[in-house]
Amino acid sequence: MATEHLLKAYLSSLHPALIVDANDLPSLLHATANGDRAGVPVTRIKTLGVVAAYKRCRTLLPRELTVDEKAFASELANARNGVAHVGMHDAAEAQQAVVTCFRVIDPLLTLLQADVQDFWGTYRALHDQLNEKRADAIQLDLTVKLTKSRSLFASRYGSLTEAEQLVVFEAITMGSPFSGRDTSARQDCPACGKTGWLSGWLNVEWANAEGQIDGEDSDDPVLVLHPGLFACPICGLTLEDDELEHADLPLEIVTQHDPTPYMEPDPDFYHDDNFEYDRNPYSE
Repeated sequence: MATEHLLKAYLSSLHPALIVDANDLPSLLHATANGDRAGVPVTRIKTLGVVAAYKRCRTLLPRELTVDEKAFASELANARNGVAHVGMHDAAEAQQAVVTCFRVIDPLLTLLQADVQDFWGTYRALHDQLNEKRADAIQLDLTVKLTKSRSLFASRYGSLTEAEQLVVFEAITMGSPFSGRDTSARQDCPACGKTGWLSGWLNVEWANAEGQIDGEDSDDPVLVLHPGLFACPICGLTLEDDELEHADLPLEIVTQHDPTPYMEPDPDFYHDDNFEYDRNPYSE
C-alpha cells in the first residue's frame, strides 16, 4: 500500500489527472478541478492500480526506477494474493516483495523530498539490514558468475592462437543475441573482456549535461537505451537487473538513432485529408 500511495503521490505532484482512470470522465473532472460537474462525489474517484501507476512512473523516471515491470507485478501479486485469498504467505516471496518495494520507495522519497527517517520510523534498521543482505547476495552471485564464465572462456579458447581467436570472436559477435537490434548495444564483457551485448528498453529524452551526443550538449531529442540485461556470446556470461550496476556496466546509453519513429506524433498536425486523426504516420 505504501508503494502504491507513493507512486500516486509522485504522479499527483505533476498533475492529479495522472493517477485517475483515463476512461472514467467523472474521475477526470475531479482531477482537473471540475468536480462540480462530475455528478459523483470525490470519494468515488477511480484511480490506477499499482502496476499501472508503476508503469507510468517508470516511463517518467527511467534512471530512478530500475525494477522490471513484469517482475514488479509478479512479485507484488504473489505476495499479496496468498494473504488476500487464503490467509497464508510464503516468507521468502514476501521478503523479496518487500525488498522490491524498497527499490521503488527509496527513490520516490528522495524525489518527493520526504524525510526518510520519519517515513520508516522503527522499521529503518530492518530496511537497512534487508538492503545490505540483498546487496551482499547480488555481489556473491556476480562473483560466482564471473568465475564460471572466465573458466569457460579458458577451456573453450585457451588452446587457440591469437589469430584464431580473432576469427572466432568476430564470427560469434557479428549480431546481437537479442531480438530487435535497436534495443541492444555492444559492451565489453566484465568477465572475458570481449564483445558482449546490453539489451533494454528505449526512451526518447532531451539531452542535458548528463546526456550528450559526441560530447556536445544538444537541445534535440535523443534515443536512450536503459539496459536490463547483458549477455556475452563468447564466455556465456549473463547478467540482469542490479547485477549490471554491481558489474560497473552502463545503466543508460545515448544512441545515435533518430528518435522520430519512437515519438508520439501530434495528431492535430496530421489532421488533414491525407491522415486520419488517430493514425500513427510512423507505423508504416
